[in-house]
Amino acid sequence: MARDRASAMQGIANLLPKLDDPDADIRFMQLNDLTAILNSPGSESLRTDNHAAGRVIDRIIKSLTDSHGDCVNQALKCVGPLASRIPSDHIAPYIDKITDLTTKDIDVSVPMTALRILVGSLPRPGVANTERDTKEAFSAISRVLIPRLVGHVPIPTAKQLPDLTPGLLKQQKNKNFSAEAVDVAIEAVRSYGSLLRSEELTALVSTLMDTIGSPKANGVVKKRSLVGISAIVPYYKPAQLTELVDSVATQLQDSQVSVNHRRYLISTIGTLARAIPSQMGSYLNVLVPLVLAVLSEDELQAPTSGSDDEFETDPEVEELREATLVTLESLLASCSTEMQLHWDTTTEAALRYVKYDPNVVDAEDDEEMSGTQDAQSDDEFTEEPMDDDDEYAELDDDDAFGDVEDLSWKVRRYAARVLLTIVSISSPTDQEGLVKTIAPALLSRLNREREDGVRMGVIAATTTLIRKASAITASHSNHLANATASPPNSHKRKRQDSNVSIDDVDLRGLIHSRSSPPIIPPSPPEGAQAELASYVPKIISATVRLWKKASVALKQSAIVMLKAIAESRSGALADHLQQLEDPFADALTSSAGSGSTNVSGSTATAASLQIETLSLISTVTETNESTVLMPFVIALIPSVTSLVSDRNYKVSTATLATMEHFAKALSPPRLPATSQDHAIHLEKLYQVTLGPVNNVNADLEVRHRAIQVFGVLTSRTSGTTLLSPEARVKALGVLDDRLKNETTRLESAQAIGLIAEAATAQDGIGMSWVQDVSIELANQLRKADRSLRGASLEALQYLALNPVTASQYGTDTISTLQAQLMPVLRPDDLHLLTPALVILSKIIPTNAQTLVSPSVVEALCQLAQAHLKGPPLKAYLLVVKVIGEQGLGPPLVTGLLAVGTNGDTNTLGRAIGTLMVHGGSNLPVSIDAFIGEVGNKDDNSACLALTVLGEIGLRMSTKPPFDMNIFTQSLLAKSDKVRLSAAVALGSASSGDIQQYMPVILQGLGGDAHQQYLYMHSLKEVLQHTENSASSIVPYTQEMWTKLFDVAAAEDNQAVGAECIGRVLQLDPPKYLQALHQALDDANSSQRGIVISAFRFTLNNASSTYSAALSRTIVPLLKKMLSDPDLGNRRLAITTLTAAIQNKSELVLPNLTELLPVVLADTHIKKELIKTVRIGPFTHQEDSGLDLRKSAYATLYTLMETPRALPFLSLSSIFDRIVDGEGDDHDIRTLCNLMLARLSNLDPEETKRRLPALAEQFKKILEQKPKENAVKQEIEKINEANSAVVRASLELARKFPSANAAGADTDLSSWKAYMEFMQREHAGLVKQIAAGVDA
Repeated sequence: MARDRASAMQGIANLLPKLDDPDADIRFMQLNDLTAILNSPGSESLRTDNHAAGRVIDRIIKSLTDSHGDCVNQALKCVGPLASRIPSDHIAPYIDKITDLTTKDIDVSVPMTALRILVGSLPRPGVANTERDTKEAFSAISRVLIPRLVGHVPIPTAKQLPDLTPGLLKQQKNKNFSAEAVDVAIEAVRSYGSLLRSEELTALVSTLMDTIGSPKANGVVKKRSLVGISAIVPYYKPAQLTELVDSVATQLQDSQVSVNHRRYLISTIGTLARAIPSQMGSYLNVLVPLVLAVLSEDELQAPTSGSDDEFETDPEVEELREATLVTLESLLASCSTEMQLHWDTTTEAALRYVKYDPNVVDAEDDEEMSGTQDAQSDDEFTEEPMDDDDEYAELDDDDAFGDVEDLSWKVRRYAARVLLTIVSISSPTDQEGLVKTIAPALLSRLNREREDGVRMGVIAATTTLIRKASAITASHSNHLANATASPPNSHKRKRQDSNVSIDDVDLRGLIHSRSSPPIIPPSPPEGAQAELASYVPKIISATVRLWKKASVALKQSAIVMLKAIAESRSGALADHLQQLEDPFADALTSSAGSGSTNVSGSTATAASLQIETLSLISTVTETNESTVLMPFVIALIPSVTSLVSDRNYKVSTATLATMEHFAKALSPPRLPATSQDHAIHLEKLYQVTLGPVNNVNADLEVRHRAIQVFGVLTSRTSGTTLLSPEARVKALGVLDDRLKNETTRLESAQAIGLIAEAATAQDGIGMSWVQDVSIELANQLRKADRSLRGASLEALQYLALNPVTASQYGTDTISTLQAQLMPVLRPDDLHLLTPALVILSKIIPTNAQTLVSPSVVEALCQLAQAHLKGPPLKAYLLVVKVIGEQGLGPPLVTGLLAVGTNGDTNTLGRAIGTLMVHGGSNLPVSIDAFIGEVGNKDDNSACLALTVLGEIGLRMSTKPPFDMNIFTQSLLAKSDKVRLSAAVALGSASSGDIQQYMPVILQGLGGDAHQQYLYMHSLKEVLQHTENSASSIVPYTQEMWTKLFDVAAAEDNQAVGAECIGRVLQLDPPKYLQALHQALDDANSSQRGIVISAFRFTLNNASSTYSAALSRTIVPLLKKMLSDPDLGNRRLAITTLTAAIQNKSELVLPNLTELLPVVLADTHIKKELIKTVRIGPFTHQEDSGLDLRKSAYATLYTLMETPRALPFLSLSSIFDRIVDGEGDDHDIRTLCNLMLARLSNLDPEETKRRLPALAEQFKKILEQKPKENAVKQEIEKINEANSAVVRASLELARKFPSANAAGADTDLSSWKAYMEFMQREHAGLVKQIAAGVDA
């Protein structure tokens, strides 16, 4: 190391004299070598060599004045490394000498750039520097740089100071204001803002405000000054901020203020709102009226130019109006809650200027949509006769336009953006009023606007309005549809000749149909949507009118708007499909445009337009009845099918998705009556789909989608003549062939499953095909791909369930199936085990003697050792039942008995009990044997016997041959395990004879505490088997309800008691929901907790009866739960709300504005809940509210992952909580990062605006250092936090590359500085994580 330092110093000594060489190339090379030495570790010696450091500084200063530009640039590269190497007492002279260069006759940007680099390279707070180095560096900044910037010493001292030259931030003699000087001030504040004193901050802001007010400063300097103010004000104290706001307000009230100055004063307000939104809310009542005054009707009517030309406008006035609207948008987005008081006036101003077009003579009053109309007009717009070839023919009058440098379009564009922001942050309850107020003006502007940029803004605002207005009604319609639809688990295809039946009780809950649900008939619109529906014809007419000469980007925006209408409710576009056929066909043709167009920052291509159009067509097809769709679908089939072979694979994939919807619309059950006309179109779809299925050169994703469409097309036409027998045979052969191909076998297996589910006798499916695909599917079960194994098992399941296909099985095929299923009959993967057991239950009856082999018995016995529950247990017992019914129970019973107490008591006991009921009389064991085992001293044997007897009592249709006292006596056993098994067995046996056993259980609930616990488990078991005995239980529900609340009060009984109360509630929802609401008034917090838990348990009930009863009470219940004063109960309430969002979203989401504020409030850190706990010599803080905050953030994350919830959310409020959550507990930070990734896609503009606030939080985390005595866990915790922050930062940087670019937006400078800090201080971690992010 010493040798390296000596070498570095020797190198510097040799290089410095050569910097005076007359040859510019030599000077450049010496500076390049000097840069390398200064960046090397050896140059650290400069810290202790004052003489050498001074010489280097002087030489670098001189090189900055070099006449050769390359040498100057190379000298600038030396400034930063040198600043980090010199002694601390040289920093102030270094700064002083560079600032002196600004008075010389050189380009002022050179010394300013050098100053910025120097400041950024000095030791700063929070970075790996000693506190002493940081203080000394800041001292130099405070003593030298700040006075030089502002032109005076902000903090007076007793020492006589020399006169300073004019501040760098001010206008220099014979020079203009310097934007680079502002950049120096910004860099100083970024680096040392937390250390700067109030006087220094005030001096900087005052100087920048003077710059903004100077008529001699150009626009670039003023905009950079606004950035400087945004960097400084976060460090302001409240009194300083008040003084600044008062100053801005006073200047705005001055009638003599110039238009340009007024513009930048208003921009300052927007800058403050974006920089410190939480602090600006209290000033809005003063500032907003001053901002809105610029947009008042008086200002609009006031003359803006001295010209006699009526239509000439002052460009400065137009820029003022544009800046004012930009500020309004910032205020609305940043301070949405506080701006609610000013929504009406803000909306009025935006509506006034969205139609502002001084260069067009408009003979009509543009305020109302209901002006004088031609009696023959169909589109309800006031129209003049127009030339067919020119949609703006009425604007070609000589007097229609004024100055060609028209800036009014920017004003209209930002007015539209203000309207969009108002709609975005509004609550659902405001939508009806907003539609009435905003929609007419937007549609009028859309009809008359000539600038594409404004049109796109208007369309974006209209689209947002449609989505927000449709959200409530759409959710309500979904609820009504669910309430009137068929019962749960009955969404199977309603086709008489379908042979796959899942009505068997044994299969209920094991088989799920993949059929699409029926189309919901159009319902009358209500509320805001009724208002919106009245404007749909006008929207369609305006869209069709502008389509002919619209750009690709404008067409794409219009398509997105129409899709929002189509998604708003079923049949929303039903009356306008004929009008839309031509625009849709035009968008799908290759002549729609080539390359890309960029309008107002929105890039669109012909391919993206085609994809959006195809998505819209799919949505229309999915939300309208087939009888309405027929002409529309038939007209678009040629245009759609022409894109199947498009070179862009995304277009081809979207085309096939649309063709799938066409196939569903043209076939049963969507189309009740079929005809050969439909067959022609389906045949066309069949032939077109066949191409990519067989084309080995097609993109793999396209082939996968084509196979899926092929399966849908073939299955939906099953049992009809819509597809010719030849085509069907060919389709089956193609799928068989594709199943054997490694790249397409997964999709082929899924398609075969669809066909097997719908197969009928009329389809003529041959035995060879069924056996061939069955064997191939069985062979796939050996593959490592779990998705492939799952799809293959599902297809085999439907082949086995459908009698048409199952009858085609031969002995060899069945034997092969059995052999391939054996490795799956393990408890390792329960998802695959269930369908495998269902298949086995269906193939065993075909040849039971052969299939119930010793290997099958052994596999079933091994499964009896696993703890199965839910669908796997039900499927397992089904196989056991089938074997017993086939008379082959003895070997299986023998094997199960051999497992004995080594098996799982519940699984094994229920299997043996099932065989005892369904296995006939030739079993090697009798019921009496198990009755005798109940008293066995071995607890496991006694528990097994009780479980067997309980299952016998459940399954026997007649009275079982034993007395129930066998269970009640066992409840008194010494072993807890035996007593619990007896309680469960009593419940199972009671389910077979409710009237006899239920009184005994209810009587037991009145016993001592221990007996109550056991009888509660018995009751729970009874309530779990109410499928066939609900009517028998109803007479006992009131007594159950009363006793359960009494019994559940004990701590050990609370969990089981809450579940039982929830199950009782579902037996008579109208009655017990009201009782549950009353129980929330109980003074005992534990009782209220039981009520909340019971209600949460009921939310997974999907029955329409329960949903209908719940619709009237769920919101009051949740509001009452969320307001519970007990922290534990409130946490339970928040998790209950999360469950309601997941299971009853159609009931909860429309009322989210009533529920979400409580959740948001619980995400705040509450100091009163943080206590300091002393343990011996140590103290630590205990946060009682942490679990509550975690639950609240989990609810927010659930909302982010629920697409239907988004229209009801105030994303601005959620962003506030995410930013704060980044500084909270590790688990909360993880949720915030996940939500941040989601929001960056949902609302990129708001995410981008929040980057500075996120940068501040991220930087705090990365600046945390472990203590010297930190243990391993603490170090790992800090490392995990750093990794999470770096990963989130890189993801944001990837999504917003412009924010980190050299020419980034002025408001994002702090984010750019943070990214530089992260990459500098955590280079290794960044490099490691960046590889994963890029991958």
